[in-house]
Amino acid sequence: MKTHSMPEVPAQSDDMQGTFVNFAPAPDLQRISPLDAETAKMLDTHLRAIDTVRIRVLGDDRSVCEAVEAHILSRGMGVEVSLSEQMIPPPRNRYVFRYDGRMAILTIAPDLP
Repeated sequence: MKTHSMPEVPAQSDDMQGTFVNFAPAPDLQRISPLDAETAKMLDTHLRAIDTVRIRVLGDDRSVCEAVEAHILSRGMGVEVSLSEQMIPPPRNRYVFRYDGRMAILTIAPDLP
């Protein structure tokens, strides 16, 4: 029977002269990729005169709305994000807008083009 043990780490010396360490963020902490110009323009057109946007993401992956959320926040609007299992009737487009006064409800269906 084999046992797995941790490899030994060599002891570090106290002499730090000439040692340079380059730190980079972990891959999952990289900046959010920006939206394409067409999507950004579509969002700006639909969200004129809106103060708050409630984003509902269909499914259980919140990461699909990060670029949209960052774009909306950069425009100075308030944003709330929630996950939703389904929408009845099912959406025909990736982005579906509804309005209530100066608030927009944006539903994102990540499985649609």
